Amino acid sequence: MKLNVNKIKPFWLLILGIAFFTLAHMSFSVDFFAWFANVPFLLYLSITKGWKTRLLFVSALIAAWSFVIIKIVSPPMPFVMIFLFSVPISLFHLPAYLVWSKFEKNNLSVLLFPVVFTIMEWIQYTFTPFGSWGIMAYSQSNSINIMQFSSIFGLAGLSFLIYWINVSIVRIITTNKITKLTLYAPSLILILVITYGSLRLDIGKSKGVSTMTVAAVGTDSDVGGLPLPSKQSNDTVIINQLKRTEKAADFGAELIVWNEGAFYTLPNDETKTINSIKAVAKDKGISIYASYVMPISEKPFRYENKFVYINKNGEVEYTYLKHQPVPGEPAIQGIKSFQTVEISGSKFGGAICYDYDFPYIAHEFGKLKADVVALPSSDWRGIDPLHARMAAFRAIEQGHSIIRSTRFGLSAIISPYGEMIGQSSSFDTNNKILISNIPVKGISTLYSVIGDLFVYMCFGFILVFFTLLIIKKPAGNNV
Repeated sequence: MKLNVNKIKPFWLLILGIAFFTLAHMSFSVDFFAWFANVPFLLYLSITKGWKTRLLFVSALIAAWSFVIIKIVSPPMPFVMIFLFSVPISLFHLPAYLVWSKFEKNNLSVLLFPVVFTIMEWIQYTFTPFGSWGIMAYSQSNSINIMQFSSIFGLAGLSFLIYWINVSIVRIITTNKITKLTLYAPSLILILVITYGSLRLDIGKSKGVSTMTVAAVGTDSDVGGLPLPSKQSNDTVIINQLKRTEKAADFGAELIVWNEGAFYTLPNDETKTINSIKAVAKDKGISIYASYVMPISEKPFRYENKFVYINKNGEVEYTYLKHQPVPGEPAIQGIKSFQTVEISGSKFGGAICYDYDFPYIAHEFGKLKADVVALPSSDWRGIDPLHARMAAFRAIEQGHSIIRSTRFGLSAIISPYGEMIGQSSSFDTNNKILISNIPVKGISTLYSVIGDLFVYMCFGFILVFFTLLIIKKPAGNNV
């Protein structure tokens, strides 16, 4: 019996769509909802016509993303951040809905929807400052087996599959027909994805790996802008940071990673501060990723958000500036090429927090064959622990471990399979020292080799789809 969707009031489909979106994305989410979160919105577009209904749909889409963003906005993030993210993300996703609505009757529209959506997501996290926030693949960040699929096609492949299943449900509801493209193919691929993920994890655990004892060392600093903390309080922060670092070394850590913005230093004091860190590194025979901020000017307020890598001989091997400041962050953008250093025969790279919301940056370390990436970070309550789980996708994609040392959030030692093999929250009562053994040899992944080939295939599909449309239209093809 065919479900008569025309008997459903369109308004309630929009309400249901908003609710499903809120449950599917970002913090406090339920991964199961992602597989049908778009269904109410697509049904609404299927049974309505006219520009007024489309305008109402756009409003509902923005409302949905606003409710999603509300879940991650907490102090010190301003309320206006909700709309600074929800409106652009909605507009980036809108073309997929409108294109599908235009060509809904075409048999290939069941692929057209996920193709366009995947392309728009890729454009967002490759070419805009919003990074990969709101990408559908992240809805599965609690499903470690399914996450393994990103080792093949990255975020794009997993998002495509989720959108494909969403639109397939709609096609079955509206036509009461089951076809290869709407049931058999996506269902088989989902089964293969889960099977692949399970086997990949089990096989990976069945063999021994080389490890190193590392530590993520937290800070007492809450520096986040003007006014800057007093020199006396900042000096105390640095002293405590060095004491924790020495303690971590005494626990056996060979490599220490500090939080993003672990302290601040003025340009005139930078050399003196770095020398004190170098002394600890040399004395303890440890390597340190020391992350800090250095104000350059107050009017306008500008600073360098950076880390220095200091080897066990107490030598600074390189300095790194954050390549992707958060929108609105007054940090000077880093432009130097990414690089790795060798520690005990393994290649170590480094980036800072928001950098790893951009898959292309992790891919640069994949091309460098990095085994481990240090990731000094700073979150806030609303995105904790979501942001750490997002970083786990980068580990899976490129096959390297991650040391994510986080201020105001979850510090995590992440394996190349995206497993949290060590974690500690800065909101818990603890000594701000996370010690763990980390795999120091990366693993090969298809995605690290082919990059965004799947996305380029999506572009190819668009070209073929519209070419066929143009060719067949004179013959009276019903689109």
